[in-house]
Amino acid sequence: MQTYKKMLLQKLTDNGWEMISQSSACDWWLEEYWTIKSVRNHWGLELLVLFLVDPQFEGQHKNQGVRSITVTTEMPSDWIAAENGLALITIIGSFEKQADHLLETINYYRSTATD
Repeated sequence: MQTYKKMLLQKLTDNGWEMISQSSACDWWLEEYWTIKSVRNHWGLELLVLFLVDPQFEGQHKNQGVRSITVTTEMPSDWIAAENGLALITIIGSFEKQADHLLETINYYRSTATD
């Protein structure tokens, strides 16, 4: 598992989220995605964490082309729709600060979600 994924998974766990599944059977624009579930308030709320491949990436291994991560409430139809999720960060630059912002956003969403 890539270092940024380990860091993100740890932050999710620390914030009351649990990864319940992961899949790499994806379209060209998606390296893999995780299904996460809230194990704190609003228990059971599920979101998707998607690892997006740069559309200009031409390599053979999609994991080398991941440039951004988004969180959505359902599987988007394509890369453009994925970028319009709840939160979008890049893995370039200060990943820890961006990951913290992603967690703030999804934790806020969880706290305001209605049944």
